[in-house]
Amino acid sequence: MAPQEGERMRELNQKGRLETRPSRAFTLIELLVVIAIIGVLVGLLLPAVQAAREAARRLQCSNNLKQIALGFHNYHSAHRQLPRQQDPVNRHTWAVGILPFIEQGAIYERYDFDVAWNAVENREIIQTNISTYLCPTTPDNRSFANDGGFPTATTDYVPPGSIAAEFNKSGHITRRKNPNGMLKGSKVTRFRDALDGLSNTLLMTECAGRPQFFVKNRLGPSTNVNGCGNADVTQSLAKWGGWANPGHSIPIHGFQGDGLTCTGPYVINKTNNNEAYSFHTGGLQINLADGSVRFISEQISADVFASLITYQEHEVVGEF
Repeated sequence: MAPQEGERMRELNQKGRLETRPSRAFTLIELLVVIAIIGVLVGLLLPAVQAAREAARRLQCSNNLKQIALGFHNYHSAHRQLPRQQDPVNRHTWAVGILPFIEQGAIYERYDFDVAWNAVENREIIQTNISTYLCPTTPDNRSFANDGGFPTATTDYVPPGSIAAEFNKSGHITRRKNPNGMLKGSKVTRFRDALDGLSNTLLMTECAGRPQFFVKNRLGPSTNVNGCGNADVTQSLAKWGGWANPGHSIPIHGFQGDGLTCTGPYVINKTNNNEAYSFHTGGLQINLADGSVRFISEQISADVFASLITYQEHEVVGEF
């Protein structure tokens, strides 16, 4: 063998040994350290991601309430009055009346106004979920109410029809001579009737999560007899959640801190059983009769909230 060929063979053998040398693997300690670092990073990022998602959901909720307020204003421009909470004959609600003004004209055209809201002819329509009426923060927000013996699609936004009589005389608030809200029963109202001013008058508030019964952001007991004239809970269900159901308007009763007993000094986020309630942290969203949307603290004074509900007490609320 020539010297050059021998040298070449030695180089090839050396190269082969280098290429086949096994690579160094992670030790168990190094692997655990990497896993721990990843866990810490996930723990730091997850709350930020959740907060960003909730901020987006809250913004969508605010947009829903804005669209509803604009729907009311456009309805008022077209009919020279606000839509009623329910008409006196077939009990069709405001939520049906404003459908053409929130880009739901196709549903509106199919709805039969010549029969009752819950007649067979309307049942397919009132089982339709309308995204504008649903807060995206609400869990399982496309569940169905069953107050009339058949399923109906729900709403998370309702008019606070009045201050309940028991609450009005409870001492938790100053007694109002006219405790009604702008949308109460079949009464016709117009924006000019708001003697408190449109920016001091509540139009819609959240009452989210029905028909499931929630107390302080968790599911409540299967039954609850809470007194003060409010609807009792049976089979873990809070009543009157359907958007087409004329009973979905909420008279404010005020609750104790446990969210199970009324009356009391708390008016927000104690229970969704016909009370103002949301799944937003720290408060809920409302729209006012002037079309604006506000986030209000769950620590708001019951008296201030009562002033927002009424519209003919000559009350100027100011900051809240």
